[in-house]
Amino acid sequence: MTYDASMRSRGLACSLVGLVACASAGVGGGGGDDDGSAAIDAPAPKDSPTIDAADPDAPAPDAGPVDVTLTQTTSASVGSNNSIACGNPDGTTAENSWYRVFRLADANITNGLRVIAVTFGVQESVGMPAVQVKIGTYSGNVQPPPSQLDIGLISPITAVTFNVPNTTSTAPMAVTVPIIANVPPLSQMIVEVFAPNLNGTSKYFYLGGNNAGESKPAYLRAPSGACATPQPRSTSVLGFPMSHLVISVYGTH
Repeated sequence: MTYDASMRSRGLACSLVGLVACASAGVGGGGGDDDGSAAIDAPAPKDSPTIDAADPDAPAPDAGPVDVTLTQTTSASVGSNNSIACGNPDGTTAENSWYRVFRLADANITNGLRVIAVTFGVQESVGMPAVQVKIGTYSGNVQPPPSQLDIGLISPITAVTFNVPNTTSTAPMAVTVPIIANVPPLSQMIVEVFAPNLNGTSKYFYLGGNNAGESKPAYLRAPSGACATPQPRSTSVLGFPMSHLVISVYGTH
């Protein structure tokens, strides 16, 4: 299987045979009211039960939703040479999907997760390409993490479209995309950043990462052209163990 991508530096492109990390670009940040009124101390209604706070059998107060960040990379920084993608001969990028799978149980989330945003790295982007951020559940076995996922085992929940900012004159960055999804309890949430084939558009997009370490693998699917990877495969299996792609999820539970 052959890949074609490009390394760019200061506008110069060098086509390489093989899937390679591309070069740099882009930078990617209540209290209560006091109206002065006096408090009124009124007795409780006769029918209202009284709970002694010191009673060990008293029910615990409802703490409300808990904010959580799910990530599998040691660092959220985005490097200038840690991306992996399939490219076209004209210097644009082909169809690419980058994935991470999060087991809610690994984060002690038992009552489901309400997602409010996804952050992903941008190593290089030109032409403000439109990508999709997708959230779903994955029913395949991920313990231990497999070298390949099966897209037939993905159940979609929601998706949003996002235009990636240009990084022509900036450093690599991370972007945060608002997205609302209710992920069922005890499920395996899969997050995909999908970029269409940009052949002939003069646009390209390389999702960013770093080499600081990761707890679980990231995956790339590149089905078109010579890349011919119809199922997502881990970056290590593709030959790039130091491509720790940045994809994080924010939500409440």
